[in-house]
Amino acid sequence: MSSQILNADIKNTCILNSTYLHVHDLLTDSEVNNIHALFKSGTFDDGRLTAHSAAKEVKINLQLNHQTQEHTAIQQIILAALNRNPVFRNAVLPQSIHPFIISNYKPGMHYGWHVDSPVMGNMIRTDVALTIFLNDPEAYDGGELELQTANGNVLYKLNKGDAIFYPCTQVHRVREVTRGERNVAVSWVQSLVKETAHRKMLFEIFQITENLRNKAVSEEEYLLLQQHYSNLLRMWAN
Repeated sequence: MSSQILNADIKNTCILNSTYLHVHDLLTDSEVNNIHALFKSGTFDDGRLTAHSAAKEVKINLQLNHQTQEHTAIQQIILAALNRNPVFRNAVLPQSIHPFIISNYKPGMHYGWHVDSPVMGNMIRTDVALTIFLNDPEAYDGGELELQTANGNVLYKLNKGDAIFYPCTQVHRVREVTRGERNVAVSWVQSLVKETAHRKMLFEIFQITENLRNKAVSEEEYLLLQQHYSNLLRMWAN
């Protein structure tokens, strides 16, 4: 398959025609710096401890011990950032978020082709996966998140603080790191709306409604569009 590299300079924060959502600056520089300091003092375990079935055979990385104070602090920072981000709330429609896995990849480490488990943790259905990049892309070679799509493979290696959201149905991998270290936070979200196509449609209608609010449209038309959005969300929400 051919590969398309989507670098951080491509401005696709709100893509109307894609099931992949790149959110720029989900974390502020201050938050990333705080996380980096917590990284340095944390205790890391073999990443295979949280892998299931066949994934254990292809996962070679390290992850921050989830029982440490550092993990708790990083989790709180990221959850606060997600809670204040309107793009995440309205595009993903989160119902439950799995505790984050804070991962470190050193040279030679990678995570081979795999599919995420359909249910994780406290019976959270995994609808949307997310990866938050925690250090500069120039700090390491390799380490791209690679997704298989019908139109060819897509690679993501984003700026620190940026996040990529994608359907958990995608086969994906993390390419081998050949220089430096790759630091990321990953998690999975159970959405109020299970189907990817339905979430995409709702997000498009929501964005159009918001854009029309400041334009010269009749109040009746605006309210009708709002009504359809609300009724579709009621119809599709779990």
